[in-house]
Amino acid sequence: MKLKLTTFLLFPAAIFVALSSSRNPNNPPTGRTGAPGEGTCQAPGCHSGGGFTGSVEVTGLPDTVVAEQIYPLTLTNTSNAIRAGFQLTALDGDNAKCGTLATGTGCSIGNAGGRQYVRQSSPHLLNNGATSWSFSWKAPAAVAGDSVHFYFVSLCANNNGSNSGDNVLVNSKTVVLPSLVSADGEAVAVDFLKIYPNPAQDFLTVELPGDGIFQLFDADGKMVLTAQVNRSKRIGISDLKKGIYVAKVSSGDVVKTKIILAGK
Repeated sequence: MKLKLTTFLLFPAAIFVALSSSRNPNNPPTGRTGAPGEGTCQAPGCHSGGGFTGSVEVTGLPDTVVAEQIYPLTLTNTSNAIRAGFQLTALDGDNAKCGTLATGTGCSIGNAGGRQYVRQSSPHLLNNGATSWSFSWKAPAAVAGDSVHFYFVSLCANNNGSNSGDNVLVNSKTVVLPSLVSADGEAVAVDFLKIYPNPAQDFLTVELPGDGIFQLFDADGKMVLTAQVNRSKRIGISDLKKGIYVAKVSSGDVVKTKIILAGK
């Protein structure tokens, strides 16, 4: 009898939890930004039925960003809704996590499927037709495809305590992360270049963010090897005499050199 009573008491509680989670006003489920492979929270069984109009925008991102720099961002919902929430992710050219998001007031971070998300930890009521959240994003050292794609949505809600009568605003923004740019916008030789192994006998592997030209010079300054590199290339060096060489990689206006011990 006690088991039946316990089950009876738990059943309405389970219904309450299920109904509450279906609205997800705080820390909503990840993967709802409209990014490739994702939907939004405007879907059957989630939020639906709204007709609010407006826009969702992210400010604080220049068209060209600098590697490893932190950018304070603000996402703003401007609409005729009563209450709003949001979710955003940043992806590279391979649709994978790009950079690092950090929380601000009223925000939280979620991770799923190799992607990172920032979203509301609590929804906001609109004031004079707008509301916003602030957080930050740190650019990565390098990016696949030389561009960063931000996908974001904001839920427009009628604040009726259910998931009916709500709809989303969807937007995206793409910024460029050049392979080789300094904080003042000037081209510099950066540490994105990798040449290994060092010392090397049979081959060298050259890795860089984009396309480049690899050249190898002996101790007398004579070029003994040259090759085109497209992000990564394995180069045979088994014919080289053992000695000290200078590896030179040119990518656009940037030149990087390294000392290599190579040959047999």
